[in-house]
This record gives sequence, C-alpha cells and structure tokens, in this order.
Amino acid sequence: MTEFVNQINKYTQLSKEAELDFISKLKTKSYKKGDIINKEGQICKQMYFIENGLVKQYYNHKDRVFVLRFFSEKNIFTALDSFINQTPADFLTVALEDTNLIYIDYEDVQLLAKNHHTFETFLRKIFSSAALYNISRIKEMFNNDATELYLSFSKNNQHLLQRISLGDIASYIGVSQVTLSRIRAKK
Repeated sequence: MTEFVNQINKYTQLSKEAELDFISKLKTKSYKKGDIINKEGQICKQMYFIENGLVKQYYNHKDRVFVLRFFSEKNIFTALDSFINQTPADFLTVALEDTNLIYIDYEDVQLLAKNHHTFETFLRKIFSSAALYNISRIKEMFNNDATELYLSFSKNNQHLLQRISLGDIASYIGVSQVTLSRIRAKK
C-alpha cells in the first residue's frame, strides 16, 4: 500500500492526514489472467494501482479490437471517462496476467478530494497527465506509419515486450498481426 502512496506523492506530496485517510480506504483484489476488471457498459467505480501483473484497456468495434493502453506494476489506472463522469464505460479492462490490485472506490475518492486539498491536487495532476498522454497517443497515431509506431512502442515499453502478445501489440499500433510480423522481420 505504501507503493500506491509513493506513486501519488510523485504527483504531489500528500499531507500526513490525507495519507492516513487515503490508506484507511484502500482495498485489494486479485484477478486471474483473462479476468475482466471493468466491462464495456459498466460504470467504473474504482481507481486502481497495480502491485503486480499486467492489464490492457481495449475497445471492440465491428469485430475489431483496438487496444488503447497497457498498465503494469506501479501504475495507477481507471476507465477514466467512466470513473470521472460515473457513466458506462465504452471499453473493457482485462488482466493479461495474474494481477494484484489495490483500489479505492469512487465515493472515497470524492470524499478525500473534498476533505484534503493535497489529494484534490493529486487528482487534478493525474487526470491532466492522462489527458496529455491520450493527446500524445492520438498525435503519434496520426503522424507515424506502422513501422514508426512499432519502433516507438518497443523503445518505450521494452519491459513489456515479452509479456504482451503480438496480437495485442498489433492492435495497439492499429495493424494486423501479419503486418506486424512483416515490420518485425525488417528490423
């Protein structure tokens, strides 16, 4: 649980009171490989921290899978639009490996933000960071070809390459697995 607090403190230093209040509201849950953490159409009511394991968020559209993002150890994640607006999620979050999560419920997040300015600052910064990441990803998808996308993914996610299937990597960069195999063969 202290790792979750450490991740928050990278964004902003929590007051001692906020830290103790936050820790008191944390819960844990384990998922097996293939378990769905949040379903499409389900309201996401938790913010998660990955103790160990790997998850992906993806979207199904007309029998195609579009992987939005991968999260591994020491990452904080949620179905952001669903969590913030408390509306049904448009995509799924699934465990790619056996995964242990620490989480906090939406109501507790709201209470902490109301009672502790430092926690509210953390939320603002992490949500801003997620928005900036998504903008960067969209720009990358528009401005780069498949080879450049694969090389960028490989460079920035070296620690995940052996843990993610080629099919999921292909879906993340927006190509078929056959195209990805051709790109990899050229390296």
